[in-house]
Amino acid sequence: MKLLVVLLALGGFTELYGFKICDRKAPGTIMGSPTNCSEFYMCRAGRPVLFTCPENMYFDVDTTACGYEAFCADNDIDFSQDPFEPPVQEYRPIEANPSQLAPSQSTVCRGAALGAIRTDTTGCGAFYQCTKVGPLRLECPAGTLFDSNRLVCDAADIVSCAYAPSKPTIGGGGSSGVGNLLGMLCFGKKNGYKFAHPTNCARYVVCNGRNGVQEFTCPNGTAYHKQRKICDFAYNVEC
Repeated sequence: MKLLVVLLALGGFTELYGFKICDRKAPGTIMGSPTNCSEFYMCRAGRPVLFTCPENMYFDVDTTACGYEAFCADNDIDFSQDPFEPPVQEYRPIEANPSQLAPSQSTVCRGAALGAIRTDTTGCGAFYQCTKVGPLRLECPAGTLFDSNRLVCDAADIVSCAYAPSKPTIGGGGSSGVGNLLGMLCFGKKNGYKFAHPTNCARYVVCNGRNGVQEFTCPNGTAYHKQRKICDFAYNVEC
């Protein structure tokens, strides 16, 4: 049993550490914080996500998961700036809500290895990590959702979620009208394929390999640009 808890009051340096830790790491990589043993990062393109272990739990570097009996150690990272490399951006990581242990009867981690990531079958806003004391439920920060294909919290308009709730469609139910048309347009397309909604310029569709389709609405004053595949100012879009 090893327990080493070192909480360092380095405040603003957390911003830089988050980026150094995730430098050249694949999206979805989990890394412990060198400044706080109860925190850890999920690396992603852009700002990493900062998660916090439940109360009285700490990030274990051996299992890359939170636990009561945790070995917390500094990451072997050189924080000095290489003069021959571009400067590291220094701005805050995205902070998520504190994580919570799942109910004891949860079977989401049955048969899984410690540290394994599991999807939340009730929606796209959270995911689970398997720990020694049971599944840990982690919520993605506001504006992001959990990508069930890449296993990372990412911008809501680009994720592919296998468990997105069904949405009402225009002109008929799920097996008819526009809903059926969207399903056909997504048939055979890979997860994350994006295209303009056929009847609403302010909406677009993301194909999902399991659920079929996910519909998204562009912000007020914008519409979906078919060629650029982004929400653009409405006056730039030919609808």
